[in-house]
Amino acid sequence: MTKKKMATIFRVAPILALIFALGPWAGQAEEFPPGEAQAVEAAQKAAEAKPDKIDVTLSVDILNQYVWRAVAYSRSSAVFQPSLTASYKGFAANIWGNFDTSEKNPFGRVAINRKDPVWNETDFTFSYSREVLPNLTLTAGMIYYLYDHNTSQYDSVEVYGGGGYKLPWFEVGFAAYREVAHLPGWYLQWYVSRSFDLPFAGASLDLWASWSAELSQDKAAYPIPGKNEFYHSLHAGNLMATINFPLGKYFKFSPKIIYWYALGGNSSSVIGGLSWDGRHNHVLGGATISAAF
Repeated sequence: MTKKKMATIFRVAPILALIFALGPWAGQAEEFPPGEAQAVEAAQKAAEAKPDKIDVTLSVDILNQYVWRAVAYSRSSAVFQPSLTASYKGFAANIWGNFDTSEKNPFGRVAINRKDPVWNETDFTFSYSREVLPNLTLTAGMIYYLYDHNTSQYDSVEVYGGGGYKLPWFEVGFAAYREVAHLPGWYLQWYVSRSFDLPFAGASLDLWASWSAELSQDKAAYPIPGKNEFYHSLHAGNLMATINFPLGKYFKFSPKIIYWYALGGNSSSVIGGLSWDGRHNHVLGGATISAAF
């Protein structure tokens, strides 16, 4: 066995072990694309509490880069990502957007490497969450991705389903996403998360780790350099740490750090080839300001 194959096995084995370790919880949680995190969290809280009022959450992420599923969609500029979520008895609707302060898109069709500030994406998420068993919440939904004409040739629509199971010390989950508009394929994600109360200022710490796989059915969606084949591969890992500071009754300030990394094999070249900065690993920093009513 070659050293390259051995290295791949050692990189992939822990991930496969985690997948099998999830056992009966496979198919019961979700990875969160932009905007979906707020929608799912609001829907889960509404499903558990069953309030007779509509809950509304406003937030804005301020980050040094926009990275989605390990692919960078900005470079050398800060991004602002506002979000609005309304939820009622398990149903949730979210609108999310990305504002790039200096877009430099090397794949843009209108003006290559334009440096103007631009709003280049708006996502609409509709979901329903329900606690079907103690500690087990299932979620299903749809996401409509509306792109600026300089960012993508096509808008995109995904349907998804999954759920999360809360264990005494952490939560595990899985979700599957299916593109139904253009560039068909499946995106699969497993996650583990944990939250801690901190002994100061009423703060809390959220930790997140996830791993994904991409089963593309369109060679143009995830092109593999030098190969004429579909991208069917373990894709990326994601680590995130967030500290939440309550600011009065309604507001919260949450600094965070995020790390995306390719899982080896074809994923490194595919992610690097699609990313605006040409990299397959990304470190993000920033904060979220949110208000819940």
